[in-house]
Amino acid sequence: MNADGGPDVVTPLPPNTRRRIRDNLAWLLGDRLGRAALNVVVVSVVARYLGPDQFGLLNYTISLAAIFATVATLGFEGIVIRELLAQPEEKDAVLGTACALRFAGGLLAIALVALTGLLTRNGSAVLPLALVVSLGFLPQALEVIDLWFQQSIQSRLTVLAKSGAALLGAGVKLGLVWAQAPLAWFAAAVAVDAVLAAAALAWMFHGRGERLRQWRVTRTMTRTLLRDSWPLIVSGLLIALYLRVEQLLVMNWLGERTAGVYFAAVKFAEAWAFAPGLIVSSVYPLLVQERQRGGAEYERQLQLLFDGLTGLGLLVAVGVTFAGPWVLPLIFGDKYAAAVPVLVILGWTAPITFSGAARAQLFLLEKLTIYHTWSALIGIAANVGLALWLMPHWGAPGAALGALGGYWLSACGTSLLFPRLRPWAGLQARAFLLPLRPGGLLALWKRQRDEH
Repeated sequence: MNADGGPDVVTPLPPNTRRRIRDNLAWLLGDRLGRAALNVVVVSVVARYLGPDQFGLLNYTISLAAIFATVATLGFEGIVIRELLAQPEEKDAVLGTACALRFAGGLLAIALVALTGLLTRNGSAVLPLALVVSLGFLPQALEVIDLWFQQSIQSRLTVLAKSGAALLGAGVKLGLVWAQAPLAWFAAAVAVDAVLAAAALAWMFHGRGERLRQWRVTRTMTRTLLRDSWPLIVSGLLIALYLRVEQLLVMNWLGERTAGVYFAAVKFAEAWAFAPGLIVSSVYPLLVQERQRGGAEYERQLQLLFDGLTGLGLLVAVGVTFAGPWVLPLIFGDKYAAAVPVLVILGWTAPITFSGAARAQLFLLEKLTIYHTWSALIGIAANVGLALWLMPHWGAPGAALGALGGYWLSACGTSLLFPRLRPWAGLQARAFLLPLRPGGLLALWKRQRDEH
């Protein structure tokens, strides 16, 4: 119903827009797959060179910085895109203000990383590496250019820029291995990645006839962005902690060598983490339309979304279970063979987190984003509690089991816990039973056929 009490007006998406969205998604998918493959190659070479101890220390500092990345980016990607679409004539004010705020957020994030690094195990070794890694937050302020390309559905240009930067960054890391560089240089290379990506985006932006010097900062836009972004910063910080808390526990409780083994499994497991975001971003406009219409078709589309993402996660889990025991040692070497059970356990987080990604879209559709925060808090508590209970007995696999339990409770268990979310618990449960539902598999096949 609209504000006047009448039915909502459903605005169909123009056919050209649908085609542009599909093309945009194809470019993004190709970019993510290419960069994921490149990253696996580079990480395997670096891991073999550094060994589990130094590899664990390096990736611990990267994870520590990643937790505070939301503070650096301010979590206002959607807000900036909204303002660019609503006020195209104020593009320079939107981009300039967003860039300045992100730079300030980067400085704050660096301070938070430094403070946390001091409080961790082996802080004298962690702190300098963490500071070097977190310097990458500052050039990331220019990645607001990516948001300008996104709002005009021109991600092809972003893909070209970031792919070029990723190739250069990979070359830098491989060159460091060839030169037998010390650990600190690999931490610096992480920051250099951010510099290269920012420079590539700025170059592409300039090539489109735009100029950074025309950007400006305004009080009005500052108030708008900060007012709307602070809840997203809080929830983003909690979600980042929820996704990485067991990694921090492994380092602080089990030491650098075990952490290095654990991070080898994590790096391999993260190779498919991009899939849910790409899929849900492509179907979100269609879900908005169906929600406006209401009725059984909306419910059917939601079930298809849960089926598709959870089914993909189940394929990942089964593939990792059978291929992981020989692929991981082949990539990382015999020193990381102990990571195999960790990888198999983390592989089964895929259907859980993919289902959670589908539910997250419903939070946006139904304006229930507060449940992001509650789910993350519950997931963190469960993850920490289970990991601390299991690690003394099982070591790194115990931490992975803690993550598995925390993810399930956060992404699925809370659907049963909160009355407002219980209707979706049935959709999630049916999706996990997809292999036993021939009708569900047939519906997914028909949808794929119709879209092509």
